[in-house]
Amino acid sequence: MSTSATLAPERWRLSQAAGDARLFLAVAVAYWVGAEIAFAIGTLSDRIFAPFWPPNVVLFYALLVTPRPRWWLCIAATLPAHILVELQVGMGAPGIIVAFVTNCLVAVANAALVLRYLRAPPWFNTLSKAALYVLITGLIVPSVCALGGAFVQIAGGGALSNYVQYWTQWYAANALGSLTLGSVAMLSLGERRATPRGGGREIETMFIALALIAVCAIAFELSTAPTAGVFVPTLLYLPLPLILWSALRRGASGACTAVLLVTVVLVWRTLNGPGLFGTRDPETNVFALQLFLLSLSAPMLLLGAAIDETRQTAHAARESEGRMSFAAASANIGLWEYNLETARFWATDHCRALFGIAPGTPLTRDVLLQSVSCEDRIAAADAMRTKILPDKATEHEFRVKLPGGGVRWIHAHTQVHHDDDGLPARISGVFTDVTARKDSEAEADLQRSELAHLTRVSVMGELSGALAHELNQPLTAILLNAQAARLMLQQDPPPMDEVRQIIDDIVDEDTRAGEVITRLRRLLTKGASKAEAVDLNEVVRSAMRLLRSELINRRMRLGLHLAHNLPPVHGDPVQLQQVFLNLMMNAMDAMNDTPGSQRNISVMTQLIEDRYVGLSVSDRGHGIAPEHATAVLQPFFSTKTHGLGLGLSICSTIVRAHRGELTVINNPDLGATAAVTFPAEPLEAAEAAQ
Repeated sequence: MSTSATLAPERWRLSQAAGDARLFLAVAVAYWVGAEIAFAIGTLSDRIFAPFWPPNVVLFYALLVTPRPRWWLCIAATLPAHILVELQVGMGAPGIIVAFVTNCLVAVANAALVLRYLRAPPWFNTLSKAALYVLITGLIVPSVCALGGAFVQIAGGGALSNYVQYWTQWYAANALGSLTLGSVAMLSLGERRATPRGGGREIETMFIALALIAVCAIAFELSTAPTAGVFVPTLLYLPLPLILWSALRRGASGACTAVLLVTVVLVWRTLNGPGLFGTRDPETNVFALQLFLLSLSAPMLLLGAAIDETRQTAHAARESEGRMSFAAASANIGLWEYNLETARFWATDHCRALFGIAPGTPLTRDVLLQSVSCEDRIAAADAMRTKILPDKATEHEFRVKLPGGGVRWIHAHTQVHHDDDGLPARISGVFTDVTARKDSEAEADLQRSELAHLTRVSVMGELSGALAHELNQPLTAILLNAQAARLMLQQDPPPMDEVRQIIDDIVDEDTRAGEVITRLRRLLTKGASKAEAVDLNEVVRSAMRLLRSELINRRMRLGLHLAHNLPPVHGDPVQLQQVFLNLMMNAMDAMNDTPGSQRNISVMTQLIEDRYVGLSVSDRGHGIAPEHATAVLQPFFSTKTHGLGLGLSICSTIVRAHRGELTVINNPDLGATAAVTFPAEPLEAAEAAQ
C-alpha cells in the first residue's frame, strides 16, 4: 500500500476534527454574544428573567445549518457558554441545568419541526409555510417547553404558586425571540436574489430604520405626559405605518426586520425607562409589551409572506405569459380573451400584428373587427359573440385587410367560459394565420381544375370517332335535304309544301348538331365551377346522347333504371357529367374482351334513406383483382395498358368536393360496380336557387 493512501484517512480525520472545532467555537461564541445582547437590552426578577432571549435563536440557527448527525456538537458547544453566562447573574446549579435543558429543547424542537414541515429555503415564500412557522415556533414548541422552563425561577427561589406567571414569562420570551430574531435569521438562509441593489433601496432601508427608532422614542416620550394614558393605543401603533411600508417594499424580510427593530427598541426602553402602559410593576409592563409585540409580529410575518407569494405568482404569471406569447408567435398564432363583465379585450402583441394594429393602439373588439374585410365581418363578429357560440369550441375563418393593402386569412378557434352560476363570463380563443394554407388550397384547386379539364379532353379524344359520327349524321341529312329542296325549286310550279317540310327537317337536323356541339363545349370549356341544383337523371340522359354512337360501335347494351321524383343534388353539372362519362368509359373498357352477347351496362339512380341520391354503373367485365382493391382510386394507378391512372382519382376528388362518396366493388357474379352517393338537396332549397 502506498504512503499517500495510508495518509489519506488520517488527513480526512484531521480535516473533520478541525471543522468540528471551528463549529464548536463559533456556536459557543455566538451563544455567549446572544446572551450578552439580552443582558444589554435588560433583565428582570433579579436578572434571571430576560424578556427577549437571543441565545435560543442562535442554537436554532446553528442546528438548521448543521447536518443532523453533528447536532450533538452544537448542543455541547452551548453548555460552557451557557454556564459562563448564568454564573454572571449568580444563578445556582439547579437553575443552570433546567435553563440549559429547556433552552436546548426549544431550539432542537423548533429545528426538527421546521425542517420536517418547511423542508428547505426559501422558508417564507408562501403564506402556508409562514403560518406553519408561526404555529411551530410561536405557539406549540415554546408553550410546551415553558412547562419546564418555569422551574428556572422556582429553582432560583421563586414561589411555586407563581408557576403560571413564570410559565407565561418563559413562553413569551421564547415565542417573541423566534418570531422576530428567528424569522430574520431564517431569511438569511433563504435564496439570495441575483439582481443588484441600487443606491435608492439602501437609502430607503436606512430611512425606514431611523424612522422606526425615532417613532419609538417619540412614543416613549409622549407616554410620560400626564394625559398619555388615554392615548396609549395610538402610541403603540405609531410604528405600524413604517412596518407596513417595509413589508410592502421588501415582503417577509422587510416585515420581520422592521418588527425586530421595534421589538429591541421597545423592550430596551421599557426595561430602562418609563413604560408605555403606565404601570408601576416592570414585569407586568414588559409582559403587556411582549403580548403586543407577539400580536404584531405574527400578522406582519404572514403579511410579508403573502406579499412575497403574490409577487412570485405575478412574476410566474408574467413569465408564463411571456413564454406562451413567444411560443404562440413562433407558431404564427395570436392569443386573445374578452371579459364580458369588464368589456376588457386582451390580446398578445402577435395578435395585434396579425390584424395590422399598431402596438400602442388601444385594443377593443370593435377595433379588431374594423380590420376585417367587410364581406367576412359577420363571421368574425360571430367568433366573439356569446349568442352565436355554443358551449363547445367553434371555428371560423375570415380575411383581414392589412394597412399595406394585402389580405391575410385568419382561422379563429373560440370557446366560451362560464362562471359559477353557469353564465358566460369570458370568451377566449386563438387566431391563426392560415394565408399560406389558403394559397396552397387555391393553387391545388387550380391544378385540380386543370387536371380535370385535361381528363375531359382525354375522354373526348376517346369519343372522337363516335362524336364525329354524331355530327356527320345531321350534317349529311342537312346536305341531302338542301339538295332536294334546290331540285324541287327548279320545278314549275315548285311544290312549296314539300319544300317547307324539307326546310323544317333542315332546322331539326341543325338543332341536333348544335346540341352535340353545345355539350362538347360544356365539357371542354375551362373555367371556374358553378354550384347549382342538378338533376342527376338529366346528367345521365345528356351524357348518354354523347355516348350513343360509342355504345353502338362497341356493341354495348345499356339498361337504364332512373328513379322517378329524384331530388336534386348541389353541385356543378359539368363536373358531375365528367364523373359519369369516366365511369361509363371505364365500364366499356372493362368489357373489351367480353363476348358481344354479354356486354351489358346497367345505369341506375335511386334515393337512399330519403337523404342521399345514388348513381351506379355496373359492367360485366373482368372485375377488380383483390390486390388492386384498395388502389383503384389512387392517382397514377391504372389497369389499362396505356392508361394514366387519373380518371377514377379525379372522379373521387370531384365527388368528395360535392360531399359525396365514390366506391368501386366487384359484383357477386361477374364484373364490377362503381357507385356514387351525394347528399340530397331539399326541394325548398332547390326551388329557391332557381
